[in-house]
Amino acid sequence: MLNFFKHFFVNKAKDVQSGFVKMLVEFDPETASEAEIGELDDALTKLTQQMVSAKTAWEREDREAKEIQKNYDLRLAAAERLQARAEAAPAEEKAQVEASLATLLADLEKMVPEIEREQREAEEAKVYYDELAGAVKTAAERLKTARERLSEAKRRMDVAKVRMERAKEQEDRAKVLAGIKQQAGNLGTAFDAMTQKAREMEADAEVHAQKTQLLTPPKSEDPYITQALMEAAGESAPAQTSLSDRLAALKKK
Repeated sequence: MLNFFKHFFVNKAKDVQSGFVKMLVEFDPETASEAEIGELDDALTKLTQQMVSAKTAWEREDREAKEIQKNYDLRLAAAERLQARAEAAPAEEKAQVEASLATLLADLEKMVPEIEREQREAEEAKVYYDELAGAVKTAAERLKTARERLSEAKRRMDVAKVRMERAKEQEDRAKVLAGIKQQAGNLGTAFDAMTQKAREMEADAEVHAQKTQLLTPPKSEDPYITQALMEAAGESAPAQTSLSDRLAALKKK
């Protein structure tokens, strides 16, 4: 495999593949970040391009190996025919047929190592292509898994964010409701205090009214009671005026 790299691939290609394999080994789809996924995706793109080139090279080597094998088989069949003809040829033709056979056999002998080389190169190209194809497949599967897990993680984060926002809204509503309840409670406390104050003021007013009544001399519509109260207080009762006296007083005016 190393011999094939030396002869058919540049060092840059080997470096890229080596770096990719190292990255692939270290890549963990369970914990890969978006940046790591992007890095592997870029490397996978480059390696896929190499895989396509390797496939083209393998197909070319395979085609050349089959073509030279086809030419070898054709010449071998021709040599067998010349051998049969030489054995059956008359003496004057035998030498010429054998000379042609010798030339064809020499060409076949030269083709043997060439056939082996072409077949070896085709096999090595196939091995290299298979390795790249396997690495690309593995990387693609890991990349897919990583992307799915990253998408799932993002989805869960989005769901958690929505839940957190809803919980915050519920908390805010609860705070507002608690504030309203507290305000209502404060209003109730203030109302109770005002009611108590009103009761106290009403009680004070009743006390003052009673004191005023006690301090005010009693009044009576009964003339005898009125006269008795005035006499008890040292006051003289007003003289009784008759109706005729009252009329006479009015005439004087």
